[in-house]
Amino acid sequence: EVTPCEASTFAPPSRVGGSHDAAANEEAPAPEAASTSEAAVAEAAHEKAPTDAGISSAPGTTRKPEDWTPDDLIDFCFLKAFKTSLTDAKALPVEASELYEKHMKPCRPEGTTLDVKKTSHKQIGKYLNAMRKAKAIDTVEKKSVVSVTKVDLKHKVFAQLEEKFSDELGASAAAAAESSAPAAASASTAAGRLPPPKISTVWKPTHYTEPLFKAMDKSKSGLYSWDEASDTLREYCKKEALLDDDDNVKLSEEILTILFKTAGAQKKGQTWPEQAEFADCEDKLQERLQEHTIIDVHGVGPTTRKGPPVKIEVSLSRKGAHNVTRICNLESYGLDPTSLGDELKKKLNCTVYIEDMPGKNSKDKMMQLQGHVNNELADFLLARYGIPKSMLSVK
Repeated sequence: EVTPCEASTFAPPSRVGGSHDAAANEEAPAPEAASTSEAAVAEAAHEKAPTDAGISSAPGTTRKPEDWTPDDLIDFCFLKAFKTSLTDAKALPVEASELYEKHMKPCRPEGTTLDVKKTSHKQIGKYLNAMRKAKAIDTVEKKSVVSVTKVDLKHKVFAQLEEKFSDELGASAAAAAESSAPAAASASTAAGRLPPPKISTVWKPTHYTEPLFKAMDKSKSGLYSWDEASDTLREYCKKEALLDDDDNVKLSEEILTILFKTAGAQKKGQTWPEQAEFADCEDKLQERLQEHTIIDVHGVGPTTRKGPPVKIEVSLSRKGAHNVTRICNLESYGLDPTSLGDELKKKLNCTVYIEDMPGKNSKDKMMQLQGHVNNELADFLLARYGIPKSMLSVK
């Protein structure tokens, strides 16, 4: 049975006991001495550990900072990351480094420092691999980069972690509810910052799925959140008496046409299943919906574009004897390259060219600035529109 909070649970056999002092391998000390030694080591590590610069910690919990062991701390931050900032399945896949830096570290209790090197796992990739072996998550590795692709929050590992950290989670949630809103507002106002763009994913019916939405009196040209699209499928199945108590769907001819069959002639001898789990039908539905992204920039308003979210692409290159900075995807954020170019020409005192993007069907423009001005551009977009550097891709 998996016990997520112990080092021996997720660490490979060679790691078991790896976080203890070497003296423990020679002679077992008295319980009181061991406890004192571990507390001293934990306190010393906490005092000497560098702070996570630029990353705010989570509100206080019921434990004192010195009471957190490195293994408990990484378990807690891992659990809380998927309870707070990674609650939407559309946030996956997420790379191990991004999960650790952007989602786990901000979840650490106040006064603590999350350092995976101090845990029995030593590396975030090994920690995630242990979770994968426990079947709590799925991961993929491409070119030595590990990414989390799926998380099973109903798995017993998460249940055990929630039970273990129930007091800390409760205290943290209460503190966050009291302080998050006014703190965020005051910090933003004090620094004079604009709120970052809001990005949301919506789905549009295709010719395959239009009959489904029409049958439920919904516009076949509308844009729907994933929850709305999934609910439409579920309500249709209930209406047609296709959904049983075990969440299995009887595949009628209409459902087969909407979710499974392809247009045109079918292969000779092609057979179809008589029923499928509702979750499988959801996957098929998502494959047959068209993804759109809405980016709402402060002072500009929402802009809807076909496809997944994109970053503002910034490329640094050399043209003849001059350095140039090229920017594209501005239209996805509702920004007009020509108007923005006029502003930047005055702000940066540089030459600006506006060019058509390659491709017959593309109406987008590319902006070219004289010199390598990616840092100045990032500062301008943050101050003028609240667009952070994380939404820029510099090459």
